[in-house]
Amino acid sequence: MATIQESSRELEIARTSPLYTIPEAARLAHLSPGTVRSWLFGTASSEAVFEATPARMVSFLQLIEIVIAAGFRRSERVSLARVRSAYLNARRELGLDYPFAHERLEVVGEHVVRILHADMPGANHKAIDEPSLWTLPGLVAGIGRQIRYEGEFAARWYPVGDDIPIVIDPLVTSGMPTIRDRGVTVQAIRKRFLAGQDIAFIARDFQLDERIVEDAVRYGEQVAA
Repeated sequence: MATIQESSRELEIARTSPLYTIPEAARLAHLSPGTVRSWLFGTASSEAVFEATPARMVSFLQLIEIVIAAGFRRSERVSLARVRSAYLNARRELGLDYPFAHERLEVVGEHVVRILHADMPGANHKAIDEPSLWTLPGLVAGIGRQIRYEGEFAARWYPVGDDIPIVIDPLVTSGMPTIRDRGVTVQAIRKRFLAGQDIAFIARDFQLDERIVEDAVRYGEQVAA
């Protein structure tokens, strides 16, 4: 039986190791591959937002940070340069590695929102000093409720909500979406469905509730698009 220290070390390795190709990370984050690539490696005209791995792939923690950054972009409608500046400030001022994937996401989010608004025309300086007066972007707050943390950083992500047992866990099936506690991948269920097997048959074969199979098929269509 693995000790707590061994389990923690295994998790640390799994969530910081390159797991996803650029297209895989893009599908899970609902972004284009070009966007993910530019955020990790930069372009001729813009700097990278995050530090990429030498393997030019994406780790689980980087995936979570990409999703959070996309949330700020959509919710706050600010430039990528501003998100990058806020991210670097959060790392430096809060002293956190992977700040967007940290259990203090709400605190980090308030800090980032404050930075994003700090030099906007007409910004209320009292609000800048009291970040709780800014509304934490709904998408970011929502994903915070979808994440489970261990050792301060994200360990599992429930991409369609914690009431649906579809989980992205770096320790299970190399971080691919699976059915919680079963190890059945969403991809396997979707392939069965596309091959013509009906929901009831798939559910019986995998010993799953039909509603879970329906959720898996629906989510599989979203990340395959």
